[in-house]
Amino acid sequence: MEPKEDLLDFFKTLGNAERLKIAGQLGIQPLSAAELAERLGLPLAEVTNHLGHLQAAGFVQADGERYRLDSAVVEQVSRRVLAQSHPATNPALDGLPEEDVRILRGYVQRDGSLSLIPSQRKKLLAVLRYVRNAFQPGERYPEKQVNEMLSCYHEDTAALRRYLVDEGLVQREHSIYWRSEEK
Repeated sequence: MEPKEDLLDFFKTLGNAERLKIAGQLGIQPLSAAELAERLGLPLAEVTNHLGHLQAAGFVQADGERYRLDSAVVEQVSRRVLAQSHPATNPALDGLPEEDVRILRGYVQRDGSLSLIPSQRKKLLAVLRYVRNAFQPGERYPEKQVNEMLSCYHEDTAALRRYLVDEGLVQREHSIYWRSEEK
């Protein structure tokens, strides 16, 4: 199953308030559909329908007339879904020094853009080394293209351009930019 489908199915099943209440009751003790309906003040048909969804997802098992929560399945699915919602690594940070990666976690958003341009020099340099990766070694870029590239990181493209040049990470001559040798 695709990760997005996993996430969607999980929330479709447990995102319903009544189903969540039913799962909670069954986590305490096995109950029949009639007992659940009485405890929760819901029509029996509605409880039966919700139990069908919970069973289809594997969260609830039937033992005769009683239902019980399969907490191992709930835990397993929860872990898998939560792992999908937080990617382990950001490929854009690959190849950067560990110290830079630690700093960048506070500035790089999920889409790769910057939440802000830091003013502290050490943090600024880490951000600039990250942004410099947009420039391919040996390639030359006109200023218009540089602005387009940098706009993916932050709206203040002029500041990013200036910082990259001032710190020697990118060179400029006659509005043409290129990546400096590794620094």
